[in-house]
Amino acid sequence: MTLLFARHGETADNTNRVFQGQRGGGLSPRGRTQAQRLAARMRTASLDAIVASDLERAAETARIIGAATKLVPAFDRDLREIDVGAWSGKSYEEIKKMFPDEWAAWSAGQDIARGGGETYAAIAERVARAVSRIIASHENERVLVVSHGGAVRSYIAKILGVLGAQGMRALSGLGNASLTVIEIESERAVLRAWNDTAHLEGMSVDDRAD
Repeated sequence: MTLLFARHGETADNTNRVFQGQRGGGLSPRGRTQAQRLAARMRTASLDAIVASDLERAAETARIIGAATKLVPAFDRDLREIDVGAWSGKSYEEIKKMFPDEWAAWSAGQDIARGGGETYAAIAERVARAVSRIIASHENERVLVVSHGGAVRSYIAKILGVLGAQGMRALSGLGNASLTVIEIESERAVLRAWNDTAHLEGMSVDDRAD
């Protein structure tokens, strides 16, 4: 089967460099345009199903794509973005001042539970549970999974066996409304595409963290 992972479209918090974590609102006008571009591409992708995070920005992205592909999205809480606890809703500059030790550790590549939330290792396991359910329910199908930058990046790092400080750093961030594709071959996951933004030609792509 084929799993196409999409990051949600841009939000105002993305633009303002605010960590959303498991909070935040829906898409900005630019984010809706990105989602519509992705939806147009997905019309010819022969999708069988759409499964998405239930957070507003991912759910809105999934519904825009669902309208274009005539598929009704299902929602799974395990596809939510990483929980950054007390960092949620705060800008980069605010966090640097309020949590200097955590900021320094995270900036150095340590996998810490920022703001008392989750580690990347924890979210990778959580997303893996959701993916296992999707595989079991959609054998030999093509499924679009609409999630978040940190969630998808952590899961891909896990299946590549590089989940750790240096491995995560070796993977670029994921742009809003980007596509990352894996194929499941005899229970083996094969990465076929990473951070594909061909459908966003002419639009600058922001790959900063959620």
